[in-house]
Amino acid sequence: MEEMVEKDDVQGIIFKGYARLEWASYILLHFTEPAPARKWIADLSTRILSAGTSSRDQSTAIHIAFTCPGLAKLGLSAEELATFPREFTEGMVTEHRQRILGDCNEGEPARWIWGGPNDTIEIHAMLLVYALDNATMVELYFSEKILWEQAGIQSVHVMEAHFLPDGKEHFGFRDGISQPEIKFAGRDESSHEANHINPGEFLFGYKNEYEKYTYSPNISPENDPQNLLPPDKNFPQMKDLGRNGSMMVFRQLHQQVQAFWQFMQAHTDQAPSSIKNPLEYVASKMMGRWPNGAPLTKCPVEPLSEFEDCNDFGYAQKDFDGFSCPVGAHIRRVNPRDNFLRDSTGNPEKDIKKSQVFMKRFRVIRRGRPYGPPLAKSMLPQDILKTEDSGEDRGIFFMCFNSNIGRQFELIHQTWINNPKLAELYEDPDPIVGFPEMMENGAVSSFTMQAYPVRRKIENIPRFVWARGGGYFFMPGIKALQYLGSR
Repeated sequence: MEEMVEKDDVQGIIFKGYARLEWASYILLHFTEPAPARKWIADLSTRILSAGTSSRDQSTAIHIAFTCPGLAKLGLSAEELATFPREFTEGMVTEHRQRILGDCNEGEPARWIWGGPNDTIEIHAMLLVYALDNATMVELYFSEKILWEQAGIQSVHVMEAHFLPDGKEHFGFRDGISQPEIKFAGRDESSHEANHINPGEFLFGYKNEYEKYTYSPNISPENDPQNLLPPDKNFPQMKDLGRNGSMMVFRQLHQQVQAFWQFMQAHTDQAPSSIKNPLEYVASKMMGRWPNGAPLTKCPVEPLSEFEDCNDFGYAQKDFDGFSCPVGAHIRRVNPRDNFLRDSTGNPEKDIKKSQVFMKRFRVIRRGRPYGPPLAKSMLPQDILKTEDSGEDRGIFFMCFNSNIGRQFELIHQTWINNPKLAELYEDPDPIVGFPEMMENGAVSSFTMQAYPVRRKIENIPRFVWARGGGYFFMPGIKALQYLGSR
């Protein structure tokens, strides 16, 4: 039986991507004094757009998420913080996580713009501000700035994002097509059942795909005298601070746009002679979709417009061997769909069903946006190659929500993205965003395009994407936000 989700208590960005609100600002904040910061948070909680409120007629939206040091600054004790996930309390910048996430060489935290070990001011929170247009964004930003400054809160760093044409990222591929849907009672069923995920995979306080309640941060009842928080599902004697909240992963990822297409141009000889556009073909083989968003599994030879937004497909029945979409392609790695368990039972139908069940346990909701101007306004590869690169920073603010960072976000990186031996491959990490530890030591990175009778292989793939900042945040439910403001 599907659970009722208290959408009025969930911050709206978890459920909605705000496609209409094209402008976004992500403001990193530092609390100088706890008391005025708490008062500001209590006031802010009344302006948060909930998931239960329609965003269709909204011209703005505001949300907030906190770091572990930020919650400590607001007064949470060490004992209370210990109930949060270990990944959150330890932070993104540890030696172990650098290996998991591939944050080395150009992307090592010591070189980060923010969030790294060289930060001079501790980051306590991120304010997420969305607006319909630039004028509305400017007005909203400065009106909010007055309020946080009155509370003695300092803005550490401001990051601005804006959607690119046709929903594309800087390499020129449509992004954000494949998203899980939170399963709850009364929802509209707009996609395949395999894409409907229990709310506990993304929100604390609900059952996950193991039919268990993910461990949620909690507090003692005596620390909630106003009785703002519900009992914890796993520990009824405690109060659930996490309910209707989520763990937010945020990473600023720089993209080497021209270098990406120059590399593809140098390897167009790997495309069959019958292919009309070998440049896009090679890049699309690595991505798993054509620039217009059409999946290679549906249209392996050229992009077809009728499949631009297609998300209802699998690999096991029609593309098991990767002849259309290579086994090591980016989108196939991060979401293997029905091909997660490759021939594990000897029964193809059973493998498909088991794969779909397993995959529901490793999904994240992505809410990232590109930053920086496009290298070429058309975003066509031939124009990107002809344009002089001024060196201006551009990339994507990767943002995702999950209830278990280790089992979801970090596992995807360690086991699928940065694993060179995934699915019977040998030295093939993710060709778009992968950077396993072996490459730090000079090992070769390859990409294999399965084909008959002879596969094709591209070697010595350089790095196209690396981190320039990042952190793990807790985005509380609105009642929990009110609680934090009342402590």
